Amino acid sequence: MTVKLKPITENSWLVLGDTDDTRIGLLTEIRDNYILMVKGEKKQFFNRKEVNKYFKEDIFNNVVQPTEPEEVKKDYYINGYPVEFDNPHEVILKGNKLPLFSKKATSEVYYSAGHYCLHFPKNWMPAFCPKLSTLETYQYVGPFKTQLEMYSQLTKLRKEKNSRK
Repeated sequence: MTVKLKPITENSWLVLGDTDDTRIGLLTEIRDNYILMVKGEKKQFFNRKEVNKYFKEDIFNNVVQPTEPEEVKKDYYINGYPVEFDNPHEVILKGNKLPLFSKKATSEVYYSAGHYCLHFPKNWMPAFCPKLSTLETYQYVGPFKTQLEMYSQLTKLRKEKNSRK
């Protein structure tokens, strides 16, 4: 019977049957010793050679590399403006025309979708999906649908501010 090892950590493996990936046990390396736990039994080996002798093959050559699931990045938008959070919940406040959303349906913390130029006391700064409370506190220009549009406007605002000095 051919056996495979599937890494769990740097020095522990699931021992799997080759044909149908049935779990045979757990193999752990502790200070150059190996412990195999199989169906309530615990076997100790003093080196890799003894482990291989037990399985009648070099199982360390049969280490299965785990396949990382490919992370699919979804893009989210509120009224055509990009959002940096997964599954945003659109929020509509009477008298407010900003593309607002919250991270959770029950949240009372609101964010505004898109890119913005915010005027802090010393300078204009870029912002992406700022909190509504920030937009209510500071002067802003936006929203912009792309970072390029926002940076173009930010450059103009900074030049205008510097020319007034």
